[in-house]
Amino acid sequence: MRTVSFITCYLLLVTSLAAQQTYYVDSENGDDEETGLSAVVAWQSLERVNRADLQPGDTVRFKRGGLWRGQLLPKSGAPGKPVTYMSYGDGGGKPILQGSLARSTAHEWSWVAEDIWVTLVTDVDIGILILDHGKAYGVKKWRVEDLKDPLDFYHNAEGKVVCVRSDKNPAVTYASVELALTRHIVNQGGGHDIVYDGLAVRYGAAHGFGGGDTKRLVIRNCDVYWIGGGLQHVRPDGTPVRYGNGIEFWDGAEDHLVEGNRLWEIYDAALTNQGNNENSHQVNITYRNNVIWNCEYSFEFWNRPAGVKSHNIIFENNTCVNAGQVWSHAQRPDPNGTHLSFYQNPSDTQGFVIRNNIFCGTTDVCLRMENDWRGGLKMENNLYYTNGKPITRWLIKDFLPTLEEHQRMTGLDATSLFAKPEFMDPDRHDYRLKPGSAGTSQKVGRP
Repeated sequence: MRTVSFITCYLLLVTSLAAQQTYYVDSENGDDEETGLSAVVAWQSLERVNRADLQPGDTVRFKRGGLWRGQLLPKSGAPGKPVTYMSYGDGGGKPILQGSLARSTAHEWSWVAEDIWVTLVTDVDIGILILDHGKAYGVKKWRVEDLKDPLDFYHNAEGKVVCVRSDKNPAVTYASVELALTRHIVNQGGGHDIVYDGLAVRYGAAHGFGGGDTKRLVIRNCDVYWIGGGLQHVRPDGTPVRYGNGIEFWDGAEDHLVEGNRLWEIYDAALTNQGNNENSHQVNITYRNNVIWNCEYSFEFWNRPAGVKSHNIIFENNTCVNAGQVWSHAQRPDPNGTHLSFYQNPSDTQGFVIRNNIFCGTTDVCLRMENDWRGGLKMENNLYYTNGKPITRWLIKDFLPTLEEHQRMTGLDATSLFAKPEFMDPDRHDYRLKPGSAGTSQKVGRP
């Protein structure tokens, strides 16, 4: 009996150890034919990571300073044993997962007409033209005839070309030319029990992290930037609709944590959970200690139809700066920079909390609320500053210009404050509060 017990324990230990491997990925010196089991025998490509038969408890570590183009298709773990994607190595920046095509060499471009240059791409929609890593960017047009101004661009999906208006070859004028593809960079649809820690996700024209029907995800210490602008669909009247969020939980979403991330230059929302079907229950989602700047919306929420659950959604200690001051704002058919964009929400909403946040600077309002679901909402201890813009757009028709009117009309934010925060170094996007700034005694924003 004692021997059987020993053998059973040994087999359980071996099985447990075998199910918790760590794999290394090096974009420069790796080799997909290797085992990936140490930094010396690291894999190289994102495709190899996607093919890996990862088991609950496994970890994939990308080398700091590396860059991988394409789409991450994460594997699911199990409760208490997530699959983890993170970094390794000293020095260098966060490992970059990048959703764009490079067209940075002159021979990749051809002159075809006066000030019109063309490059070959794919039939996947191109949503952003990013030049010198954001020092300049293009304006998307829907017909080649509409290329009137410098850096206007048009994607012909059928012909698989991008046309750009420029007086010189774009790759001569700019050292870096990136064309963002309309695909989620991290496509986690149906995923569960996954941790992402310390990654950079950039240059994609759909969502940075996207996909629906997810459970027990953690997104921590990641940078998400230059996201969105891809074609979502064309309305019956022929109007194209663009989209793209930094981190989105679509339809069913349960037990998620989003913390310590930085998000900027995003077409729509930096952070959002939203849904539109009978199973769109969204429960236990926490966003905390994130820093967001220069996005059209900082946080967007809506859920429908009536009866689906939106329970225990917490948005706390986040710092949100300059909503609407983003590359996409002037290109939108509906420019409305807003920190909290709450569209029509008929869902059963309970335990929805907005607290201890900073909302500073906006092109429109801090809060937009299209229907009244205050029964499930608590807002408290937030710091607002609007540069002369209204605090709230209430039920579409009423603009509430001051915090006092917002408090009186809505009954929300009784313990909140209106004052200008003093940041440590806003030019370098260090949005920590200086000692003695408004809000320090309230302990608002990211620590």
